[in-house]
Amino acid sequence: MYSTKGIEAVATITELRSKTSELVEHAKNIERGILIQKNNEPYAVLISYDLYLKLLGEQVEPVQTTRRRRGRKKESTNGSEGQQQ
Repeated sequence: MYSTKGIEAVATITELRSKTSELVEHAKNIERGILIQKNNEPYAVLISYDLYLKLLGEQVEPVQTTRRRRGRKKESTNGSEGQQQ
């Protein structure tokens, strides 16, 4: 037997594989983690990003991401786009 202290739910690795989005959404909305089991043994814990930062002792701040558009050409330093020199 193992301790499930701090765990709100238990899921198998198979469930994680087939229901990833649902489990991630559930983890985001609960205050404790989801224990992931493999072969009936504790394997990992799925927690929200906010809880992760809290455990690290950091304040929660919005994550800023920069995304590039796919297929977009980089502009050259002289301002012309897509031209070879």
